[in-house]
Amino acid sequence: MVRKRRTTTSKSQPQLSIEDRIIDVADIPVELKLLVYGRSGTGKTHILGTFPKPLLVLDVRDKGTTTIRNRPDTKVFPVTCWQDVEDIYWYLVNNPKMFKSVGCDTVTQLQDMAIRSIIGDNPGVISRRSWGESAGLLKTWILNYRDLPMNVCFTAQDRDNSSSDDFDDEGTLIPEVGPYVMPSVAKILNAAFGLIGQTFIREVEKKVKVGGKLKTKTVAEFCMRIGPHARYTTKFRRDPSMKGPSIPSIIVDPSYDKLLKYSIEGGN
Repeated sequence: MVRKRRTTTSKSQPQLSIEDRIIDVADIPVELKLLVYGRSGTGKTHILGTFPKPLLVLDVRDKGTTTIRNRPDTKVFPVTCWQDVEDIYWYLVNNPKMFKSVGCDTVTQLQDMAIRSIIGDNPGVISRRSWGESAGLLKTWILNYRDLPMNVCFTAQDRDNSSSDDFDDEGTLIPEVGPYVMPSVAKILNAAFGLIGQTFIREVEKKVKVGGKLKTKTVAEFCMRIGPHARYTTKFRRDPSMKGPSIPSIIVDPSYDKLLKYSIEGGN
């Protein structure tokens, strides 16, 4: 049996007057809203671990928190069902000073959880209606989390172009590489987050001193692609009138501090 869902997605909150809601743009807090996607082991959770503390990580059946287990002031909430997603959101709303950052690891697993919350444990082909309901559920709560008054980071697996899922709702092949979610959800993610980056590892040759002599050594670099690209989905929103160097195509050893510096200071 398919479990019916609640239609209410908000709780009563104190309403501010129109005048109280009008503020100077310079008084808006600087909060990073980041979507980072890539293959497993390319540093997505590590980047999440660099966000301001206290940090709350929603572990959506990913079990990838080993890389941040030694980070101070970092808490993990294991998400086991969709109700957890809604409950922890309202906990954050009602305790706005508890955390400075929240992360979801990963939205790809979150999508599977949303689908299961709609169809239950029934096996078989998912109907178009169930796909639509799942997408609508995800869109609502992605935006809810994005709008929390804190730094927000969502991680996602990248889409494998060899997959038969690489088609949009009209059956057209999707040539770009992006987060591994439904095309309609990907559109919401791409519009909702001001920063979108793709993680990868590359090998480079560097000169290092060995026994007083320079030798060439191949080393691995953890990178994040943020500059415009014809194939990879990326985004870096900042004031176009800002002076300073342009946004680089790739950041080596990406972190919250580096992303913030490029976002508000124009880099260096």
